[in-house]
Amino acid sequence: MSRFSTPGRSRGLYAGPSSPDSAQTPARRRRVRGAVLLTVLLVLGAPGTAGLASAETRPSPAVPSPRTGTEGAGARHASLYVADYAGNDVLKRRLPRGPQTTVPTTDLTRPTYLALDRSRALYVADTGDNRIVKVSADGQQTTVPTQDLQRPLGLALSRAGDLYIADSFNDRVVKVSAGGQQTTVPTQGLLHPEGLALDEARKRLYVADFVNDRVVRVPVGGSGGGQRTVRTSGLSQPTGLALDARAQRLYVSDSGNDRVVRVPVGAGGGAQRTVRTDGLSSPSGLALDAARKHLYVADFGNDRVVRVPVRGGRQTTVPFTGLTTPVGLVLRPGGHERHDARPAAGKPEHPVRGR
Repeated sequence: MSRFSTPGRSRGLYAGPSSPDSAQTPARRRRVRGAVLLTVLLVLGAPGTAGLASAETRPSPAVPSPRTGTEGAGARHASLYVADYAGNDVLKRRLPRGPQTTVPTTDLTRPTYLALDRSRALYVADTGDNRIVKVSADGQQTTVPTQDLQRPLGLALSRAGDLYIADSFNDRVVKVSAGGQQTTVPTQGLLHPEGLALDEARKRLYVADFVNDRVVRVPVGGSGGGQRTVRTSGLSQPTGLALDARAQRLYVSDSGNDRVVRVPVGAGGGAQRTVRTDGLSSPSGLALDAARKHLYVADFGNDRVVRVPVRGGRQTTVPFTGLTTPVGLVLRPGGHERHDARPAAGKPEHPVRGR
């Protein structure tokens, strides 16, 4: 079974409904890790009949209201988006405990990773439909022009509007320029890439190479050099990435080990550290706050999103309701935004104000 399949939630990779490519690539669909058989083929289950582990098995307190500098006035108006894989929706919550809404989308099938551009438009990897959709700040949905995607996952956006896509079942990363031209990023040996993180200042793209248990760095934007493997220790099926570009630290969801690690990627080097967390199960997407002091983690196997102080401290659970199998996260810093949205199902309507 797949990490993204609903029955049993065993780890692995992901395909979509009635995936023809799964039959064509039998060598990809099975790996043995000890006694665990990992099947790359995704078997989609009905969202309401997932038979999934509950977050209640590992309780964690709700996010408290911020009091001082680590999440000051700006963070008080930040918004966190999460792709609800089994629910076929994208949820949004004002932090720390504001209203929850559902981003208006049409016909998503197994959404995974997310990105936001400078105009507040939201990009969604609509993995089951092999496409990327864009939802503008006023709620208009369009499809990003792409060619031959197969199970797209991780997304990364440049300030100029260039979109990088982990084209997972094609074992490649593609770039769609702001003008709509698709090209393939030169890489070597990727097998089902997942999370992406872009360092624009240094013209580097980090790629979680899921099946190969590694993270690689590739040059982009005309920079020289070739692909390099990031020095890590003991990774198993890396998924989500988040980059602290200023400190040159890369956060990696080490999903096969149920942990998040912090890896130095600057010239000075340093040791890999495990971020202190409590009870993660197959962590996925990551988002780092603007102050670079708190990390949000999509705790896929526990149906929750947690907030973790990166230097140690109390883990808290972001109070999303009705969330099942969260995958991608993106954090919008505090400010004014118009993103039209509808209240989450079963929740009272709240006015949409300056989100």
